[in-house]
Amino acid sequence: MLGASAVGRTVRPDSKKRLELQQSTSRLKTMGAPDWAIGHTVSGATSTGEAFGGVVYTYDPGTGVCVLRTEGDITNTHDVFVVNTAGCSDVRSKAPSSSPTTEALPVVDPARSQRRLEANVKAAQTSAANIGVGVTRTAQDIFDALAKTLPCQWQGTAINVMDEVTIAAPYAVCQGVPNGDLRAVERVQKVLANEKAKLGLK
Repeated sequence: MLGASAVGRTVRPDSKKRLELQQSTSRLKTMGAPDWAIGHTVSGATSTGEAFGGVVYTYDPGTGVCVLRTEGDITNTHDVFVVNTAGCSDVRSKAPSSSPTTEALPVVDPARSQRRLEANVKAAQTSAANIGVGVTRTAQDIFDALAKTLPCQWQGTAINVMDEVTIAAPYAVCQGVPNGDLRAVERVQKVLANEKAKLGLK
């Protein structure tokens, strides 16, 4: 049965949109921090209409940002999603059957962390050293191809291989270092020719 206020009421399209927005906002106001409490299972749609669902991992009432956790595709893994709760619609919240327990954080080994840091820094430095400065894309492709099987490093715009061979632009001829091993020059020259052929270079 319609209320008296709704009888004979004509709603224009833009007025209808405002009314729907007000109703949606009214529904959202009923979703407070307790509904986003850790351990609650929530679902709904974001302001852009994207559906979401999962267990609340953490929630910040100050920013209205919630992190949801769902089971991952791989055993014993989880996926996490960050949701801006502002503007969410059709939100459903279900409290857990029992109070969630707070798991103790794992012990951090400072020595191991330092070793991992040093290894990562070294790997990053090595990766950066393999990028030529002031060289062409073709030169970098040749370097990358050679570096797959031979130890290489840039010396300016020239490629140094095994500290025995130098390949200068246009990267067609290998030159040995003084008192170097001529067999190394022959070997690198063959590898250079093969790799350039794979790249479609002469």
